[in-house]
Amino acid sequence: MISNKSAVKKFIYLSAIAFCFAVACNPPKSDKAKTTEAKEEAKNPTGESYRVDAAASKIEWIGTKVSGYHTGTVNVKSGELMVTNGMVTAGNFVIDMTTIVATGPEQVSEANCKKLTGHLQSSDFFDVQKFPGATFAITGVKPSSGQMSEPDDPRQEKLKGYKVTNPTHTVSGNLTIKGITKNIEFPARLTISNNVLEATAKFNVNRKDWGVVYPGQPDDLIRDEIHLGIYLKANRNESLTDK
Repeated sequence: MISNKSAVKKFIYLSAIAFCFAVACNPPKSDKAKTTEAKEEAKNPTGESYRVDAAASKIEWIGTKVSGYHTGTVNVKSGELMVTNGMVTAGNFVIDMTTIVATGPEQVSEANCKKLTGHLQSSDFFDVQKFPGATFAITGVKPSSGQMSEPDDPRQEKLKGYKVTNPTHTVSGNLTIKGITKNIEFPARLTISNNVLEATAKFNVNRKDWGVVYPGQPDDLIRDEIHLGIYLKANRNESLTDK
């Protein structure tokens, strides 16, 4: 398996380059997360615990506006997923919003990326001083028979395109950003092998549902939809299992 950094680079710069030429002024053509009001979180106190490896996990984003797009990342801070009979049944993870940064596209200067990073962290967008953390808590997981035309890559070497390759499950959960909680439902690929759980999801959400309403410049409005590419790696917590 390749390093997480390599996977991030391939996702951001291979797929985003194609996006630049195809649909530069619109959000990527991806699954749109079904967004509803918050639901009761799933519980599984007796399942096997898998601790999220924050250093090996990553969230990537793409935001678009009239004149183009920007890419970036935000770090996963911590998390735990619960498994019974090989099926993810509950769990949550924490997002460190203070780490949100703009990284591209490649033609954008480092100075401009740094400027955008500061703006994203300000009260115009995510107000990370007031809301340093975001969370996702699973409310449901069900098997999916969804099939994509792209070849499967179980090693997650390339997060190809903007939809999950061969999704295995439909996941729903409460996403909390800026103190606002909404339930979202989206396709995902969940695999468990050698005591390692990997989860990949790619979908669009409407930023305004979480109070991110900054419109952009009058002649360069920001699109409402944000694309998220999520990759989680979690290791079976031997200290809490096999007892």
